[in-house]
Amino acid sequence: MVMPPSQPDRLLPPSPPVPAVLRLVQLVMLGRWRATGEELYREVADLAEARGGMELLVAGCGEGITAEWLAARTGAAVTGVDPDAARIACAERRLRDFVSDVRLTFDVAPLDDLPHETAVFDAAVGESAIAAAGDPQRALAELVRVVKPLGRVVLLVPTWTSEIPEGDREALVERLGLRPFLLVEWKQMSREAGLVDLTVQDWSEGGTSGRGTTATSEVVPALTWREKAQIAGRAWRRRGWRAARGAVKRELELLQERSGERALGFQVISGVKWPHARPA
Repeated sequence: MVMPPSQPDRLLPPSPPVPAVLRLVQLVMLGRWRATGEELYREVADLAEARGGMELLVAGCGEGITAEWLAARTGAAVTGVDPDAARIACAERRLRDFVSDVRLTFDVAPLDDLPHETAVFDAAVGESAIAAAGDPQRALAELVRVVKPLGRVVLLVPTWTSEIPEGDREALVERLGLRPFLLVEWKQMSREAGLVDLTVQDWSEGGTSGRGTTATSEVVPALTWREKAQIAGRAWRRRGWRAARGAVKRELELLQERSGERALGFQVISGVKWPHARPA
């Protein structure tokens, strides 16, 4: 069988990472923040002022962990939305096994084009996958659009924390499948989307209690053969068979290395939707 020749990256058109690579990012690089678990979820619920009788949206919900927690612990009716149909299918399977009587539904849709009417939710939570949207700024604007005036919006977003050369930053964005922004940029986009009274919490080291953990392979469950095939297939298409053989290991090592360098931070940003349209 004839294999395609290896080609320099500059001759290839940009290609988005396969879902398995994005999953590795979320598990490894964001794993040290997720390790705070209950503390982070409680803070999100408090900031969103989530309670029974409310309609709450979780954008970029993935497999539904955050949405499930909020529905079960606050009594709010929660809608989760994510562009990945496979992850939404997983969330729905989890929901069928959920013994409690929770008000929880899921939708498949792009985060920068939400399938909801304007001003229908009491509050909204944007998970880190919002940075993986085709247009993160529009995704943030969409999140604010569907919230009622004076409703609360909470963002869980990755930020750049160190000075990385432009070329290295873009290469990392391509591998991550999401685009972190500087904190000042997230705040500016939030204001332009119509949020006021912004507050910021730095969870880069695990939140206010400082119980965060460093990202290690221990927080990463084994990838399925299908996910490994996705990573290897992408490497094969770009660089040939030899690159594909060790692609999974290399991706994991790269993400752990970047995480150890603390190239990324993790911020919780909250604000209130201003009831009047901002001037153009």
